[in-house]
Amino acid sequence: MPRIEGVRVWGETGPRVVEAAAGPPGETIDGRGLVLVPSFVDLGCDPGFPGFPVRETPGSLADAALAGGYADLVTRPCVDPVPDQPEHLADLRRTLPGGVRVWPTPALTRGLAGLALSELGLLSRFSIPGVSDGGLAMADTVILRNAMEYAREFKLRLWLRPADPGLDALGVVHDSPFACVLGLRGNPGANEEIGLTRIIALVRATGARVVTGPIGTRVGVDLLRRAAADRLPILGYVAARNLILDERVVEQGPYDTRVRLHPPLRSADDREALVEGVRDRVLAVAADHGPRAPEEKELEFERAVPGATGLETAFAATLTALDGDLEATVHALALAPRAVLPETTGGWALVDPVAVSIVDPVSHRSLARNDALAGVRLRGRVVATFPSMEFLVTLPA
Repeated sequence: MPRIEGVRVWGETGPRVVEAAAGPPGETIDGRGLVLVPSFVDLGCDPGFPGFPVRETPGSLADAALAGGYADLVTRPCVDPVPDQPEHLADLRRTLPGGVRVWPTPALTRGLAGLALSELGLLSRFSIPGVSDGGLAMADTVILRNAMEYAREFKLRLWLRPADPGLDALGVVHDSPFACVLGLRGNPGANEEIGLTRIIALVRATGARVVTGPIGTRVGVDLLRRAAADRLPILGYVAARNLILDERVVEQGPYDTRVRLHPPLRSADDREALVEGVRDRVLAVAADHGPRAPEEKELEFERAVPGATGLETAFAATLTALDGDLEATVHALALAPRAVLPETTGGWALVDPVAVSIVDPVSHRSLARNDALAGVRLRGRVVATFPSMEFLVTLPA
C-alpha cells in the first residue's frame, strides 16, 4: 500500500500522512488537494460475464471499477446461464483482479421468466445481497407478493425494477413532444409511477426489504420521499448519468445510440427532481454499468441494445450535478449503498474534487465504449482506489 502525504481524510479536518496498517510499503503519493473517501458501491452492474465476453471480461470490469473509485459491485443476473440455482453462485461470487468484490444477486424467478420463484431458501444460505428481477419488471403481482413474503422470511432483499411490464415495452424515448419531433416511440413516465406504487404497496403489506431503480421521474422521487417518511424499508437509486442528461440529448445526438437507455432519459424537470432527491438523501446513486459491444450499438436507434457504461464517470457526474457537494456525493455513492450489503465492506478512493475533464470513452478501461456522457465536461476525478485499505494509520503532517 502507498504512503499518501498531505491528504485530507474523509471525516477528519486538516491534512494527514496516511499509511496502510499492514502490507508492504509502496509508492509515495502527493495527496495535497486530494481527499481519501470511502470507496463506492454500484447497486446495479451488468458484469458482461459469463456469456457475453464481447461486453466485458473480469479484468476489464475490474479495471473500470478501480478507475471509477468502485471496490464493490452488486451484479444483476443478466448473464448466461441465468443464475437461479445455488451452484451458479460459486462462479459469480468472486474477487476480481485488483481486489474488486463482486456481490451477485441471483434471479428471483427461474430463468428470469417471472413464472416460478427460484429456491430462495437455498440461495439465502449464501452471502448475497438479495435476489433480483434482472431489470425485467414482473408481470404477475401475485408472484411478486409471494416473492416478498418469502424474501422477508429468508432475510433477503429484493432488487426490483419500478415499471409496469406492459407500458415498459412501449417506447425507446421519453413520451413527450420530443418523441414526436424525433419520430420515435415514447415510453410514458406513468410506467414508473405504476410500477413503483405497486412495489411500495406490497412492501407496506409484507415488510419486505427492497432496492429499486433506476428511478427517472419526479413522481418516482416523490413516492420514495413519502415511503421514507413512513419508514418503509425501500432504497431507491438513480443512475449517475441521469443527474446530468435528459431527453434533449437524444435530439442533439442526433440519434446517438449511446443514449439509447432503458428506462429512457426523462424531462429536464425530472432530472432536477432526481438531483434534489440525491441531495436530500432520498436516492442513492448507481453507476448502472451496462457495457455493450459495438455490434449491439451500431444500429438504428430503436434496434440498438439499451444500456451505457458508467463506472468510470459516476463520481464526476454526481459531483458535478451536486455542484461540488462532496459529502452528499459520497453518501449517495458509498455510504447508502454499503448499508444493503450482507457484510461490512471497506475500501477507500483517492479523489480530486476540483479537477475538470471532458469524458472520452476511448480512454476508458472498460472493454465497452458506450458511455452516454461522452463529450460532457465534468468536475471531479478518481486518482486511485484501494479496495482492501480498511485500516489506516494517520500521522500529523
